Amino acid sequence: MVARLFVLAALCFTLVASAPPLRTLPLTKLVDHSKLKNVVKSDQARAKGLKNVNKGDTEREPVNTFANGFAYVVNVAIGSPASTYSLIVDTGSSNTWIGADKSFHETNTSILVSDFVAVSYGSGFFEGVAYVDQVALSDDLVAYPQVIGVAGISSGFDGYDGILGLGPTILTNGTVYDFELVDTVVDTLYYDGHIPARVLGAALAPLNANGGVGSLAFGAPDPSQYTGLLSYTNVTKAYPSSLYFGIDLRFDYGPRTIGYGSGIVDVGTTIILLASDIYEAYANGTGGVYDFSVGLLRLDEEGYNKLQPLNLRINGATYELTPNAQILPRTLNVEVGGDEDAYYLIVADLGYPSGSGLDFILGQSFLERFYSVYDSGQNYDNTDSRVGFAETKYSFSETN
Repeated sequence: MVARLFVLAALCFTLVASAPPLRTLPLTKLVDHSKLKNVVKSDQARAKGLKNVNKGDTEREPVNTFANGFAYVVNVAIGSPASTYSLIVDTGSSNTWIGADKSFHETNTSILVSDFVAVSYGSGFFEGVAYVDQVALSDDLVAYPQVIGVAGISSGFDGYDGILGLGPTILTNGTVYDFELVDTVVDTLYYDGHIPARVLGAALAPLNANGGVGSLAFGAPDPSQYTGLLSYTNVTKAYPSSLYFGIDLRFDYGPRTIGYGSGIVDVGTTIILLASDIYEAYANGTGGVYDFSVGLLRLDEEGYNKLQPLNLRINGATYELTPNAQILPRTLNVEVGGDEDAYYLIVADLGYPSGSGLDFILGQSFLERFYSVYDSGQNYDNTDSRVGFAETKYSFSETN
């Protein structure tokens, strides 16, 4: 059998004299209000799955599934004639798959290539078969031939059809039976000549600022979506964060450093998760009281008024989370199981100390304040990848 499934990539690669125009895709943030009480548990379960990744092993371990109430989604047309599927955007995984809700419709472009594919997300999983098919993100962004998973069974994805996996290629290692790696959608778009580089830009927006509407840029960052200087940092060498879009940084709360570490930038995570020692230092600094009904630190108005900036120092650049950026949108307080008059901090405990190689996860709560860029470089082992950040019009907005 073929050891590596880069499906006809070399045959599809086309040299172009000039770079293609910027390709963008709208994003929508969906909120399932019936699941909001599971936000922290879902993120913590997902973090466990990310930390315990074991590439090359397609056997799924049992997981506790907590459906998450927040997801960024895109509509994707698959096949010809095409059927449209609503897929969760995920930079923390790399397999694109469907069949969780809406069933797969085989067409003239569908070719079965593997009898088994499986991915566990900690907060959910799927198992099924793999096809090559046509995947159209828009009229200008058509990935073909693209490997997709078709779920026979799945859990944790109620209301969605599957996942658009936009993480590093190395994360597909061992997920498709008999193949080492498969091309991601970004890989295929690059080889097809639709985009000039394996680069993804993500512009997310706070829920109360723009209804959660955002956009993805393929091939290059979208300058219209950020206001400050775009700065990059190389992907960390620390395992397992090195398999993802992982970075090294320092956390400062106010004037005091509360921790260092390596961690992951992840659109598929809702809040910010910190290793226990960093989290405890943050909790002590803020004076927040743990609310067992929500799983987050709670402040009263006096405590909120004393809240200081949480600064992330990344490769010489500083990204400031203002007091407003550190709290859950207060319109959601009751729905997450909390007090409508309280202020809930969007930082939670990973449940283990720093030094493991995955000391934090920067989820939507951070990424909705800063533009992020995911540059996969040229190597499929993620060794020359980098991540970029820039301020946006939402970085200092009072939206929560």
